[in-house]
Amino acid sequence: MSGYRGNRRHNFGKSGGGRRFKENENGAIDENNPIIQSFREYAGILDAKHDRYERIVKINRDITIESKRIIFLLHTIDPRKNNQQAVCDEAKSRIENIFNNHFVAIAKELHGHDPYQYSRAYTNGMQEFIEAYSFYEYSCGQDISHCDSIQQKLTYKIPKDKPNKEEYIDETKNVETSSETNVKEDAVVESTCDELCCFLHPQDFILGLGDLSGEVMRKCINSLGSGNSDSCFAHCRFMQEMYKGFLSVTSARSRDFSHKMITLRQSLLKSENVCYNVTVRGGEAAKWGTTDEGSTAVFQFQPPKDDDDEGVFF
Repeated sequence: MSGYRGNRRHNFGKSGGGRRFKENENGAIDENNPIIQSFREYAGILDAKHDRYERIVKINRDITIESKRIIFLLHTIDPRKNNQQAVCDEAKSRIENIFNNHFVAIAKELHGHDPYQYSRAYTNGMQEFIEAYSFYEYSCGQDISHCDSIQQKLTYKIPKDKPNKEEYIDETKNVETSSETNVKEDAVVESTCDELCCFLHPQDFILGLGDLSGEVMRKCINSLGSGNSDSCFAHCRFMQEMYKGFLSVTSARSRDFSHKMITLRQSLLKSENVCYNVTVRGGEAAKWGTTDEGSTAVFQFQPPKDDDDEGVFF
């Protein structure tokens, strides 16, 4: 009985359903059907969205690569060579190049569209850039910029008849007028310009600052190796203040934020361990930290897994 029913269903699937499918497959599609036209329109919108997403991903890769190069450049600062000003000037020019080229391209792609739909396309590059930009400010002795100030730099006003921002900037540099005429010209420029904005998500800004801790930790260890042990304590105090600020964040609902907290704490422990060895060993700490094979294990100190932090876990 059960086998008969199974064969019956099997034969029905082969005969009736198969023939109906072939008849529908060979039938012509009515392009004038409003449903077909709607699906054609939706397909074009989705294709344009996917193409735009891929273009932003390519720009994101360029930003990530250039930001890493800027970080490597800033690590070449050596007080013994007295090259801080030269390295900072070169890093500043390369950062401005990213602002004026890569982020402008992303802003053009996002113009007229919801930036939240494409935030995942350039989140990695944005975090890497925030790390490089904040590390540049830290290396030059400047205060870390606020999220709003960076967002202002990521907002561009481009004339409607001149899509190239650099040409517009070069022309405005050669104009010398009084303050009253400047106010009138600014009003005219704002009315004839398109405002493009590369959206900076606050979460990307926080995560980028979390990555800064790793670079400061490396700078702390490099300072010990170069014999500048006094700066190790300054780097350690900066990381302690950063860690204190991250602990005060209680409304973050992100898995990445929890991972950044763990990485930040590990970097802080390494920096504190460096300062401890400088205090205990004195002038021998730099030589010991670069020659002794056992020093690597001390600097790479990892807290036990069952060691609970005083922070908030999500």
